[in-house]
Amino acid sequence: MKKPDNTNYNHIKEKIVVFSMLIFIVMTMLIGYSYFWNIQNIKQGEFDLALQEAKANWNKDAAFRRWATGHGGVYVPPSELTPPNPALSHIPDRDVITTGGKKLTLMNPAYMMRQMTEEFEADYGIKGKITGKKQLNPINKPDSWELQALNIFESGKVTEVMEQAAIDGAPYLRYMKPMYMTQGCVKCHAVLGYKDGDLRGGVSIAIPLKPYFAAAQESNRSILTSHVIIWLIGCLAIIAFAITFGSLLARMAHDALHDGLTKLPNLTLLKDRIQHAIEKRRRQPEYLFAVCFLDLDRFKDINDSHGYHTGDHLLKQIAALFAQILRPTDTVARAGGDEFTFLINDIASTDEALEITRRLLQSLNRPFKVNQHTIYTGASVGIYMVDHSQRSAEEMIRDADIAMYRAKESGKGRIDVFNPEMHERAKKTLQIETDLREAMDKNELEIYYQPVIDIHQNSICGFEALLRWHHPTLGSIPPDRFIPIAENSGQIGKIGRWVMEKSCLQTRDWSLQFSPEKHFSLAVNLSGIQLIDPNIDVEIAGILKYSRFNPADLHIEVTETMLISHKDAAKHAIEALHEMGVSISIDDFGTGYCSLTYLQEYHFDTLKIDKSFVQDMEASGKGRQLVRTLMLLARDLRLSIVAEGVETKKQLDRLTAMNCPYVQGYYFSQPLPASAIEILLGADKHHDAQKLISLPQLNQAETELQITIKK
Repeated sequence: MKKPDNTNYNHIKEKIVVFSMLIFIVMTMLIGYSYFWNIQNIKQGEFDLALQEAKANWNKDAAFRRWATGHGGVYVPPSELTPPNPALSHIPDRDVITTGGKKLTLMNPAYMMRQMTEEFEADYGIKGKITGKKQLNPINKPDSWELQALNIFESGKVTEVMEQAAIDGAPYLRYMKPMYMTQGCVKCHAVLGYKDGDLRGGVSIAIPLKPYFAAAQESNRSILTSHVIIWLIGCLAIIAFAITFGSLLARMAHDALHDGLTKLPNLTLLKDRIQHAIEKRRRQPEYLFAVCFLDLDRFKDINDSHGYHTGDHLLKQIAALFAQILRPTDTVARAGGDEFTFLINDIASTDEALEITRRLLQSLNRPFKVNQHTIYTGASVGIYMVDHSQRSAEEMIRDADIAMYRAKESGKGRIDVFNPEMHERAKKTLQIETDLREAMDKNELEIYYQPVIDIHQNSICGFEALLRWHHPTLGSIPPDRFIPIAENSGQIGKIGRWVMEKSCLQTRDWSLQFSPEKHFSLAVNLSGIQLIDPNIDVEIAGILKYSRFNPADLHIEVTETMLISHKDAAKHAIEALHEMGVSISIDDFGTGYCSLTYLQEYHFDTLKIDKSFVQDMEASGKGRQLVRTLMLLARDLRLSIVAEGVETKKQLDRLTAMNCPYVQGYYFSQPLPASAIEILLGADKHHDAQKLISLPQLNQAETELQITIKK
């Protein structure tokens, strides 16, 4: 079998790679953004800490200056560390001698703060000073940055200035706020022309940023490490996602194109491969291929008998078997249920396709061991051989399916090759199915009745109800044509109920009107689909109750085919109907496979001898012997007997001589519509069956006219 191509998988893999790359890029960008955002925040945080320290130092400086100014300064003994301040030489009392003879010199706030800030700078690197455009001590002269800040303060709109700047090549946070003259400041600075309330200058604080930058760098390393780890985890997650999701999508793509049970390609993939074969044939007209449709025989019976689990295991075994038999270039697909479709590529002729399909069928001619069960099965195959017609993959599969159904109709285990006539027949079948859905509503269906004759009483004892369809364009469609279609399309239940209900009502009316002393019996054929309906007994009981028809007068006719196909369900239905008092007749007896076995297994009341045996009585002695044997068998089993298909007096005489009690056939009457039967009963023909023989077998209108004239 052809290996699954990798086109879809490669397409999915490409999509996964692209999608994973997009996720990788987006993730990398987000992690990079997060890293730089954190770096900036850390940097800003360290800057804010330095600013807070600068403000704290300025506040302490300002508080001390206010305290010292409020006390007029501080007198200390002059020393090497605190010599008399030459900038205060203009103050008369800069130097004083205490009453004890101790010398003291004045230290104003600026002088004291300079000494303190010099120690701060030495210990902590923090710089600070008071400055102004006019100063007592030249050392307090503003630098360019301080001068710019003083100019800003003079505008009166700014109360503080801060900036990261370099001092002697090192980074610092420079902070400065203005200082205004107070009454205590006048003593020292009035000489410069300042008065109370004037802008004296400002106090400048410079905080070294190197320690903060070092702390930030340490944090940056931690942030970088954590982000790299997150990035690596993200990469691993993307790889895992790509592998897992890719495998999942590949599995989904595989499952979308393959059958879940057998793992074979499904119809979607098969159609794609058929399309490739079609395109190859367009390029190479000599290229030939075939599409085959195979349906297993009696698979439903296997499911019903052994369960669906066993049926599933059988399908898997068969699928594996088919895959082994086919060539690598061929394809087997499960079309659904018990149906398989094949693409047989690159063949020389139809004979080669037939040979391959024969091998497939032969492979099924062996027992399959499933769950300790030994199962036998077979199949029917239809073949569509590619030709020059422009058919699509769907049409080829359809035509192979049509050929398969034709093979089933011809007998199980067969192979049939499609021809155009099959398609036309299938179209007609579909048209019949469509029209049949409306036939009842349009009053196109009609029940005909064929009299059943009691030979000993020479009278009509009952009728068999036979359905007829008068199609407006196709004319009269025989039951053997539309009944199977009704069964396959699911319409037989509705039609069957209608036939039984209407015929019961009609026969009851005839009994009350024309034969009240002995009611007419009614024989109704039951479809195989109806027979296996688990509610068939309830349904018939409802019809009998509604029509007030005596169950003992109803004869349900079943065929051997139903019993073969649905043994258990048929047995249950027959037993249930017997309990209701309904009689069961086996129809077409002797034409099936195991008639004697079924006579033993089922409780029948009547045996109907098929018309083929009755009509063969005149042609050969074997026919007479067969009928005689069947009648003896029925009597031994205490079954009533009805011989069908009596068409000549000689046949009637032979049956009479054999003591056959009941007959029906064209010799007495063909099936007639209810209106013609009513005329016949009204003419009292049912009391003398010989009067029926004189009626010519005409069409419906002519028959009714003839009966009316004779009456």
